[in-house]
Amino acid sequence: MSNDIDERDPDNRRAIDSVLERLDTYGLGRRQFIKLLAGSTAALAAGGALAAVGRSESHSGAVAYTDGQFALLNWSSTGDYQVQWANAYKSAAKQLGYKPVVLDGKSDAAVQSNQFNQLLTQKTTAIFVGLNDAGALPTLAQDANRSGVLFQAAWNAPSWYTPWESDQYGPNYNSFLIPDEYDSVGKAVDVLAKQIGEEGTVVRVGGFYPSIDGLEAQRRLAVHHTLAKYPKIRFAGELHAKYDADLSQRATTSLLTRYPDTAGIVAVNDDAATGVVAGIEAAGKVPGKDVFVVGANGSAAGIERVLNGRQLVTTGNVPAYPSFVTIAQFHDRLRGWRPEPAERMYGWHAEIITRDNVEKFKARYVDQPIGQSFDVKLLSRTEHPNDFDLQFDAYPIENLDKVWPGIDKPEGFTYPEPYLRAQRNGDYDRIRALYRDHYRYPVLGPSPYGRTA
Repeated sequence: MSNDIDERDPDNRRAIDSVLERLDTYGLGRRQFIKLLAGSTAALAAGGALAAVGRSESHSGAVAYTDGQFALLNWSSTGDYQVQWANAYKSAAKQLGYKPVVLDGKSDAAVQSNQFNQLLTQKTTAIFVGLNDAGALPTLAQDANRSGVLFQAAWNAPSWYTPWESDQYGPNYNSFLIPDEYDSVGKAVDVLAKQIGEEGTVVRVGGFYPSIDGLEAQRRLAVHHTLAKYPKIRFAGELHAKYDADLSQRATTSLLTRYPDTAGIVAVNDDAATGVVAGIEAAGKVPGKDVFVVGANGSAAGIERVLNGRQLVTTGNVPAYPSFVTIAQFHDRLRGWRPEPAERMYGWHAEIITRDNVEKFKARYVDQPIGQSFDVKLLSRTEHPNDFDLQFDAYPIENLDKVWPGIDKPEGFTYPEPYLRAQRNGDYDRIRALYRDHYRYPVLGPSPYGRTA
């Protein structure tokens, strides 16, 4: 039997890294450390006994490192939304005394996969993901569970995959977070329809293809279903531009060339709307006069354009909010709280931002640091067990068809039993009432950050 330790084995890598972190091994590399271990009887157990150094038993559901880093796997770092999302995550973690780390996924699923695997070899307590590839979510949730790492996901998931599916591997996948994208985008398109007199040509600039992008599927169907209410509006076409401003500008140029009578363009989000506005201007047209633009997410750039009239409307789901909610939930998990079954899918109602209310939105989410938009301690169930405040009009997601509208269920699909049980027990009604009772600081009011609750 060979005494060599296979460094390629993930368990061995985690074990070695764990020991290196906790011993005085400065200047000693992993491979040198392996050589020192090789030949010893302890080396034979590197994937077992050594793996337990400083770690809780993962099969018990305990967190591997209670004092480790709180990681965010971001889609990318190029968009305004992603920047706000990341800055809010770092700020919220620091407000509670945790070590945040944000990784740039570079719009590449393979990059994100490698980043995730590296995090599991390090001293990591929790991971929050916004995925470039929704299909990766089940595997990541399983691996996080098996490693004893708290896990949370937002925005993008495979169709009809829910957090309950991961429970057989452990309890560490907390919640899936997504605002009411279908409803809010539909309301924003209604604003556009009214603006153009319920007639004319409308086109769309999308994200990734719906087959790999759950968010795109929601927003795309919202546009199509909403415009179907207006028989004199012609939906002429759409192009996908990966949420990228430059690609969105090119898509806009192409669409305006094909359909020069376009009266409105629906962008998948405000980052795409940046390119859409540029494309309109490059075509010699005036955004907000010749062509009206719809965005989403309520990013700083989008809000500025609504204010100056170059963008008609955006959806104010606030990039900072899912970061603050996630940090609060991670914090509470470390202090013994667990989400109820009815809370595993967490939603919030996005505000529809127009010239009528943009000033209020801007004052809180643009004019002050994004990390001060919310109070993370006030969001915490354990810091404020009786008077926690969700600070947004949140709700437990019961209607899963609103998350995956118009998307066929997989063959043999059945609703998870915990979900059905929560329905039978009236848990969704109770949680909805709880959330309503704990929404006191309105989303368009001043931030409660730094105030006494």
